[in-house]
Amino acid sequence: MSILLLINEAPSSSKTWNALRLATALIGQDQKPIIFLMNDGVFNVMKNQKPPDEIKGQSTSIKIKELVDIGAKAYYCSQCLETRGINKNLIISEISKSNLLELASIIKETSKIISM
Repeated sequence: MSILLLINEAPSSSKTWNALRLATALIGQDQKPIIFLMNDGVFNVMKNQKPPDEIKGQSTSIKIKELVDIGAKAYYCSQCLETRGINKNLIISEISKSNLLELASIIKETSKIISM
């Protein structure tokens, strides 16, 4: 069963980190999380993140890469990326370019949707 996690928040948000922790737990329960990053959520896949010392281990791009490596799927909204002036070369390669039409298809195929 696949579960869609819509992430709209920036890397500094605890909602984002909790969504990624939930994705890890879902994989542990034989679920198939699909991560879709929209709005400021696209900042989560930028390379070379430098979290402050108090949350140094919480690089969202590294966590998303790890999730993809163990079975999650991850997508970013290309329009959201372009709107924020982020060059595609600045994001990790493990995440797939997508758009709202593809998101609509993903929604149609998933059993649950969680928006964070």
